[in-house]
Amino acid sequence: MKREIRYSLILACMAVVLSLGNHVEAKILTECQAVQELTKAKISRSLISNWVCLMESVSGLDTQLVTGPKTASSYNYGIFQISSLKWCSRGRTGGLCNKRCEDFANDDIQDDIECANKIQNTEGFKAWEAWVKKCKNKPLPNIGNCRRRRDIDSSDKNNE
Repeated sequence: MKREIRYSLILACMAVVLSLGNHVEAKILTECQAVQELTKAKISRSLISNWVCLMESVSGLDTQLVTGPKTASSYNYGIFQISSLKWCSRGRTGGLCNKRCEDFANDDIQDDIECANKIQNTEGFKAWEAWVKKCKNKPLPNIGNCRRRRDIDSSDKNNE
């Protein structure tokens, strides 16, 4: 009996350790961090508030968010919720952005911005239903305090 209890306890501990090893914590950006990433990608300053509003609306600024399945078993990936239906392919390079969808569900959002910019240039911000509902003709985030390099840097340090 003691042997069975000990064996069960060992298995339970192993299960806990294995589950902790697979735990990945998502990075939630601040507005100023989002501004910094968009500026780094050379997004037009006049559109940055719209981009930040979009990012907040579709993902809550979560860099690793994956949602779905949506229509036709498609999933949405990353901070811009880029659809596997048209813009990327699951498990392999493809789609109109010629990327693996999984590449959009990590903390490096420069490739996400590149694809999202392609979507915006092709279809406009209206490609994202959340932007139409929450950003179009609505007050946009006030990112004025993030525009100066010093403010962006200090915002990052405060959130580390």
